[in-house]
Amino acid sequence: MPLIVSGVKLYNVREVAEMLKSTEATIRVYFRDGTLKGRKISGKWHVTEDNLKQYISGGHTVPNNDD
Repeated sequence: MPLIVSGVKLYNVREVAEMLKSTEATIRVYFRDGTLKGRKISGKWHVTEDNLKQYISGGHTVPNNDD
């Protein structure tokens, strides 16, 4: 179940790995190398619903406001 903060859905590594039929290790690599735009919150990677949709559609990820 995604975390919802200020109306924004955030998915963790496990959830993304399950959705993409991948491994958690692969998803972490995607976060680290920028393939999938995510953010660490309390030491754990999360991705917004919008960035996940962009990744799935093959588009560019949405930058974070503080980048």
